[in-house]
Amino acid sequence: MPEIHPDRFAKQYPNKYNPPENPYFPAPSSFFALLGGTFAALSSVSAKLAVAEHTVLLRHLLLQLLPSAEHNPRLLATAERVAMVGSIALCNFFMWLFFTKALRFARVTSHVVMLQTVANFAVTAVCGVYLFGDALSAQWWAGASMIAVGLVLLNTEKNVPCVYESPDHAFEINGYTPDDKKSQ
Repeated sequence: MPEIHPDRFAKQYPNKYNPPENPYFPAPSSFFALLGGTFAALSSVSAKLAVAEHTVLLRHLLLQLLPSAEHNPRLLATAERVAMVGSIALCNFFMWLFFTKALRFARVTSHVVMLQTVANFAVTAVCGVYLFGDALSAQWWAGASMIAVGLVLLNTEKNVPCVYESPDHAFEINGYTPDDKKSQ
């Protein structure tokens, strides 16, 4: 069985208590959350392309890869659908991979969810405008802004005491009974 050296263990298995040391990149949880949101948006874009009648860019790419499909429109349509369904599966795989990696490094789950949602909205907006010619209305901006503000409010840390009742019917405030707090 291989030995695990304590100094090498920290570099081999980074987590939220032992983040990798690299001053040039953002926190790993933020980085992976942004990547997860990007792949979530790309999955949605792939789904929209899968049900679209004709996608010029994809059709041009497939005609270069499959020159015999130019005379067989049914084969070309099937190849388009298969490529997009594969793209949906691949994007979803990477989205979940990066989401779970972000959760591994994060101290708070809501921070990961907030960043992933913001990245998803941003990439969806850019892809909608440039790939599909969508116009972002004031209603879209208002809705996206409200969601972003709500996520920021949910992510703010508050030091509000939580009161719980334990099984022995003693009240606890943030994990301590009122008698424990007096003794500290």
